[in-house]
Amino acid sequence: MRKIPRQARARQTVEYILEAAACILAERGLEGFTTNHIAERAGVNISSLYQYFPDKLAILEALRERHVAVPDQNYAVWLERSRDLPLEEIVRAIVDLAISMHASNPAMHKLFLEALPRQRRKADDHFEAERIAKMASMLLGHCRASLNPEMMLFILRHALSRVLHEVVCERPEWLKDPVFREELVTLLVNYLRA
Repeated sequence: MRKIPRQARARQTVEYILEAAACILAERGLEGFTTNHIAERAGVNISSLYQYFPDKLAILEALRERHVAVPDQNYAVWLERSRDLPLEEIVRAIVDLAISMHASNPAMHKLFLEALPRQRRKADDHFEAERIAKMASMLLGHCRASLNPEMMLFILRHALSRVLHEVVCERPEWLKDPVFREELVTLLVNYLRA
């Protein structure tokens, strides 16, 4: 964002812009996703939009961050409950969480993947990195010894996210298929135990 909204009215304006942008993206796709359409739908002047967002990619990035960082109040409880499970059950819980995050709105997730250049997607954003670090600490005590645990977790994280992103783009129906879930669990468990 160009400018951080500090007052309630400014925060409301940014919220209107993001809500309008999400609607336009869902209705018209990337072709209809223009700053003029967004400003018109939000009921704000185009100069107000540019006051906070330099371009439509910045709006798209803000939408992606909001989409990914949906707070999960049960996450800490889930993490504590999963800590003492066997490796396969921990992996299954992680896979279930990852699938549910991608299945909540696969069409929107696909648009983010296709529209934002990789460097703008910030795969290592704070929210994701914090969650992954906590999950990783649970896994390390249950899996094979590795010469480089950081490398092993990097591979694991990217294997999981890459498969899920390809499924979102090519086979979104698999996100609801229990066979896909088990295949993904098998892939990750076998890597961790190899």
